[in-house]
Amino acid sequence: MPTHLKKLVRSRMVKTGESYATALRYVRRRGDRRLSARAAESPAAPRAAVSRAPRVHYEGAVRRDRGIDSFVRSQPGTIGEIVARLVSIARAAEPAHDEILFRGAPSFCIDGEPYCYLVPYARHVHLGFCDGTVLPDPDGLLEGRGKWMRHVKVKPGAPLPAAAISRMVAASARRVRALRSEDPRGAKEVRDDRR
Repeated sequence: MPTHLKKLVRSRMVKTGESYATALRYVRRRGDRRLSARAAESPAAPRAAVSRAPRVHYEGAVRRDRGIDSFVRSQPGTIGEIVARLVSIARAAEPAHDEILFRGAPSFCIDGEPYCYLVPYARHVHLGFCDGTVLPDPDGLLEGRGKWMRHVKVKPGAPLPAAAISRMVAASARRVRALRSEDPRGAKEVRDDRR
C-alpha cells in the first residue's frame, strides 16, 4: 500500500478509534467516491485552461505612449535592439491597443488591461505575460515558476523566435480582449505613484 494511504488510514484510526480494516475500507470508499465524482464532472471534450489570475487595469494607458519610444531609444547596444524589436512585435499583435510605461517597464494593454510587458536587464530582456500559465507554448519558450506569470527570456546573440513570440503575444491579447468583453469592470485599478 502506498505511504500516503497508510498515513490516511492511521490518521483515521487515531481520530475514530476504528480498527485497521475498518479505517482502510473507509479510506478506499472515499477515494472511489472522489474518482467517480471527478469522472462525472469532466466533459467529453477537454475545456480550455482557465486561470484565476487577478486582473489589473492601468490608469493612464494611452494609444501611443511617447515615453515608450524614448525608453527604447535610451537602451544601449544589443539590448536596445532587442527591446525595439519586441516593442514592434507587441504593437503589431493588437492594432487597437493602449500603452503605458509602468514603473519603468513598457506595458501593452487593451483598455488599460495588460497583455504583455517588457523588462530589460543587463544581459537579457524579459517579455512577460500576466496570465502566462494558460498561454499555448508549443515551442517551449515560456519560463518562470510563479502562480500565474510567465516570461520569455531573450538574450543577445541568440536567435529571436519572432514568429513564435508574435503568436504568443497575439494569443495573450485575444485572451485579454475576451475577458474584457465578458466582464469589463473585473480588473483592479493600479496607479503608478512614482510618476
